[in-house]
Amino acid sequence: MNSSCSDCSMYSKIEELRLMLNNLILEKNQELLNKEIITLSQSLDELVYKCIFCSENLNTVFKLNLRNIFGIHSTFYYYGYQHLFSSMYFYINEGINNDELIYISMEENLYNKLISFLKNNNVSIEHIKFRAVKGLIESSANGGLIGLRKEIKNISSEDEVKQYNGVRWIGQPTYAIQTTSQEAFLSWEVNLSEALKNTNISLICIYDAYDYINKREFINEIVIKKSLKTHTHILKSLALEKIC
Repeated sequence: MNSSCSDCSMYSKIEELRLMLNNLILEKNQELLNKEIITLSQSLDELVYKCIFCSENLNTVFKLNLRNIFGIHSTFYYYGYQHLFSSMYFYINEGINNDELIYISMEENLYNKLISFLKNNNVSIEHIKFRAVKGLIESSANGGLIGLRKEIKNISSEDEVKQYNGVRWIGQPTYAIQTTSQEAFLSWEVNLSEALKNTNISLICIYDAYDYINKREFINEIVIKKSLKTHTHILKSLALEKIC
């Protein structure tokens, strides 16, 4: 949403859908496989994308299922924790079913809420580990693309990782910016798509659209515009869509 769009009716519709989703999840006892919850979450996906990229040319060429995503650098824009959790439930489950190690890099409070949410929905958390992306960002800052590729190769060779088919990494830009800097984070994002190619690691950046639309404390105009240009795919309606 641009500063000139303060009167746009889309904002009130997004907020309305967020509250509806929260209430529906409570009503259905957090049964995320409920068709009504899935449908409502997908509707919220559509509105958030239209709002954030209303002045951008966002095209899609093809969709990937959530199973075969190694080497992919993707993005997701969530509006409220329940919207995030309902989408990550399916994204994480696909990784577990594919015998992938799930690394999560996000604020501690949000991480704990997500883990609790997954437990309550009978998701095994043995595959899930907290691991900050700070080391990846620093390797890019110090060594550019070559340094980042080396760090990713080193991670792929770790004993813990070798027990799995690969790594499905979920990173929260807000947390990454807090622990490094906006400049370092954006520079890393530029290198990441190329560095992940032909590896057994994927990484999805989960952007806080609520912050962007309402406060812009960490997810500001610069970060949002860069996000569309530095990722190859968007998570939307439980599939990854190619950005071109």
